Amino acid sequence: MAVNFMESFDFSQLPGFRRTASILPSPDQYLGELNVSESSITFSRRKQEDIDYQLGRISYHGQPKDELHYLLVVLESPHRFEYDIQKQPVGLIRGKSGDNFFLLFASTLQKSSLSIRPGTYHVICANAVQYQSSCGLDPLDRRLRDQNWIDIFDRYGGATDFRQRVFAIKPRYTINLCTGGSNPQGLRLKVSQSLDAMGLIKGKHYTEGNHPASWMRGNDTSNAKIY
Repeated sequence: MAVNFMESFDFSQLPGFRRTASILPSPDQYLGELNVSESSITFSRRKQEDIDYQLGRISYHGQPKDELHYLLVVLESPHRFEYDIQKQPVGLIRGKSGDNFFLLFASTLQKSSLSIRPGTYHVICANAVQYQSSCGLDPLDRRLRDQNWIDIFDRYGGATDFRQRVFAIKPRYTINLCTGGSNPQGLRLKVSQSLDAMGLIKGKHYTEGNHPASWMRGNDTSNAKIY
């Protein structure tokens, strides 16, 4: 059992590491069940459970889950709300991102052009990079976050680890909600390029959307978009 496939990686050795960061990866998590019918999509939030990885398979609740259908939600990297004061991971998609996601995910997905077959899907949230690339800084230093993220993904085995985790989950559908959608060199594009390289087809197997942190600005939900 393992959080990821990066056993020898040491985040503290990165050139962009800051002492404010946790050195621990934040595990991917099961979030709940998505129920899709011909006319509606509903999401039932459950107790979040850490995903344990073995090559080609996953488990949570202490049990293998090979027989289930999955929908994978990808974010870029855990932020400061996802660790406690001792820099221990406490769970994914916290703070404003989590509030927006759990409130609006089903309705936003229902407006998406992605055609999801009726059925029940276990929703898993995964960070493409499981390490705190933002180093927990407040305010956020986006330049530093992107630098650390790209270093891990491109130079320290992060892209390979992400691919192995996706292959272990075997999602029926994947939603790329990483930041940087308006940037041609942004993190969302790099994740989508990685999904393309895995053989996933955009619009059929995966789609993109705006980061949940931006879904509700001043009670305006117009930016809550999954394409």
